[in-house]
Amino acid sequence: IGGTTNEEKQWYQRRVRGSVSVGRIVARAAAEFLTPVTLELGGKCPVIVDETTNVDTAAKRIAWGKSVNAGQTCIAPDYVYCHKKLYSGFLERYRAHIKDMYGEDPEKSEDFARIVNERHFNRLKNLLDQGTIEIGGTTNEETRFISPTVISSPVAGSELMTDEIFGPILPVLQYEDLATVIKELRTKEKPLVTYLFSNNAKHIDLVKKKVSCGTLDVNDTLMHMMVPTLPFGGVGNSGMGAYHGKATFEQFSHAKSVLHRPIGMESVNSLRYPPYDAEWKQNLMFSLAYYKPSAPTSGFTKYAVSSTFALGAFAYAYAWPGSSGQ
Repeated sequence: IGGTTNEEKQWYQRRVRGSVSVGRIVARAAAEFLTPVTLELGGKCPVIVDETTNVDTAAKRIAWGKSVNAGQTCIAPDYVYCHKKLYSGFLERYRAHIKDMYGEDPEKSEDFARIVNERHFNRLKNLLDQGTIEIGGTTNEETRFISPTVISSPVAGSELMTDEIFGPILPVLQYEDLATVIKELRTKEKPLVTYLFSNNAKHIDLVKKKVSCGTLDVNDTLMHMMVPTLPFGGVGNSGMGAYHGKATFEQFSHAKSVLHRPIGMESVNSLRYPPYDAEWKQNLMFSLAYYKPSAPTSGFTKYAVSSTFALGAFAYAYAWPGSSGQ
């Protein structure tokens, strides 16, 4: 965070979109001045393709989501868990849809982007050796082109499976049991988005409840960004805070609490003032301190109802001076 004076650094709030390492730097600098931060950090966004989905549609939507800007978006599908029953069909349809979208040679397509710079091109090119190339794998260093690529049997613990890919390379793993996939996802950092392709209500509900992530997209990719009323943001390693639509206003505003009480009724209020030499007065203060009204009202009505119920509770529970008690 730049700036040399407190005035330059003390912002009302900071919003940052970037990598996890950049997010940590910003949060660390903001903490010095207790400045709130909103961080959108990305990470590895998993895709689950279960055995109940339409594999052709799933492959098409995943291929599109992965290929937008050559996979250089923070919400791009990063890797796929595909049910073994659909695995071969998924690869076949993914290959076909890439051809439909970008032609026989995606390098000649005006719709397929290039890698942003040489450093990232070399980083992505090195990932191609960390599994078996099933689709694509073509590169051109001069134009920084990397074709839409699918890799099977990715090496566990490799950069391909631990770092955010941020490119058109898609590792695909096979699975048989959804519970095993969920268990594995729960051991990883929380992603910005999880994608699930399923027509099974129980599977959808299970992932919804068990997988922590910024957003869950069911049967599509990227499209949650097109819904202005849907809050967008990460959790844990993928960020903090959410925005879009009303959520933006709430995220970047401070909700100020205001208590405005009437100046009258001081004869009743005087009960709260010291000295607290009488036990009944001590009991009254205890009741007022711990009473929580349940009826949501507003203004003077709320004040009157709260006071009446608190005094009523006190009168019921404690003996007043001069009374016989219980």
